[in-house]
Amino acid sequence: MVFITIFMDTLAATISTPAFTSAFCAPALGKLSDRIGRRSVLLASLVGAGVANLGQACAGNYYELLGWRAFSGVWAAVGNSAQVYLSDVCSPAVLPDYMSKLSAVPSLAMTFGPGLGGGLSKFGLNVPVLVDGLLSLAAAGLCYIYLPESPSWEADKGKTEDAVKHSSSSSSQVPGNVKVLAISAVFQGVSFGTAVSMSAITLAAKLDFDSLHVGFTFVLAALATLATSIWGTSRVQSRVGLKNCAVLGTLLGGAFSLAMALVPGVWPTVFCLCFSRIGSALRGGSAGTILTRFTNPSNRGSVFAMQQFALNIGRLVGPVAAGHLAVRDPIVLPWLFSAVCSLASAVILFAVQMPDAEQPPSAKMLRGFTDLAGAGDVLELEYGSAEDCQALGVYVGDLLTKRRYRWVSKREAVYSMLDKLLPELSAGTYDHVQDIERLMKHMELIQKDFQSVQSRDC
Repeated sequence: MVFITIFMDTLAATISTPAFTSAFCAPALGKLSDRIGRRSVLLASLVGAGVANLGQACAGNYYELLGWRAFSGVWAAVGNSAQVYLSDVCSPAVLPDYMSKLSAVPSLAMTFGPGLGGGLSKFGLNVPVLVDGLLSLAAAGLCYIYLPESPSWEADKGKTEDAVKHSSSSSSQVPGNVKVLAISAVFQGVSFGTAVSMSAITLAAKLDFDSLHVGFTFVLAALATLATSIWGTSRVQSRVGLKNCAVLGTLLGGAFSLAMALVPGVWPTVFCLCFSRIGSALRGGSAGTILTRFTNPSNRGSVFAMQQFALNIGRLVGPVAAGHLAVRDPIVLPWLFSAVCSLASAVILFAVQMPDAEQPPSAKMLRGFTDLAGAGDVLELEYGSAEDCQALGVYVGDLLTKRRYRWVSKREAVYSMLDKLLPELSAGTYDHVQDIERLMKHMELIQKDFQSVQSRDC
């Protein structure tokens, strides 16, 4: 009971401490990922987070707990590192979809985490934190075994010193629009911090919700966010555009947050909260892809870290400002403040000029291959005639011979290799095109790798 009393009495400091250290350490980790690699920073962040959680679980007093909380913020770069890694390895055609799915991970954690944590707390209040630390260390082990370094970063690190000096990796050559995006992120962070800190307070003040009802409401909101991130964001992006999707999501988040405070009744309030989280999911699922358009492998970690720093500053300011407003009116004033910040963020984001070519033109080898105009939603299997099969066999056999593959004497080995090089593609038209784009991206990397070797045995 002493521990709980101390914790509740100093709740604000306990929550804000890791956010404070993260705000100032994120830029350093981002720059470090540009120097030593994405994989190294991701592994260090996972190990650091795991050790910090184990330290919190074993803390003997409040100040030890606070120290370990601060240490955990130092390594809060897992999500940022994952975004940078995706930006490196994904083609422009599939990056928005993967970024939106990555943004679903926090919602997934918010959906299942409280229930798992509550069940584990029956074995001891420190057990959920202990398990969290062990899971982080396990994730670090899996990444160490299975996750290779980013091919784009490895290719870029071979630049000459003169090329690096002329790249956009220096802070003075960071595009001006990136700094404007950072200002937008500050306002978005303020709005997000207000939503996180004030939702439970407003639900209790307006609807007299207890902790159980607040928990159920948060689960509904998390499910709405999760569904939007997985199935909704990419579809909205394809209809209105990448930047417009983020602007629309920001406006929806602010408008429905304010509506949540104003509408009467339980269910309208809950629905407005869920729709506000849907808007936040649209913004969060688009932000990483937007930022990628202004970066290259040499400065990507630094630019993403700058954005994360701006977002963290907003998340620090939001709860403090909203808390002062809630003293006067816990129902309307915090959400009016949040809506104004969302509007400011949306206006600034809308003013940002995106690069002229949002997606690089497809290589010539792709022309026609991904042109499926007029095809149905599901592609049927395509069978060739005997003449088609014979022509293909002659072409492939001639190609294998010219490129020194021992396809006659090592036929089974060549068949196995072709089976691995040509994975099964999706039957859906949209997914089929994305699969082709991703496959060709990997083939281009293989070609570059082989071309970098001056001599090789066949």
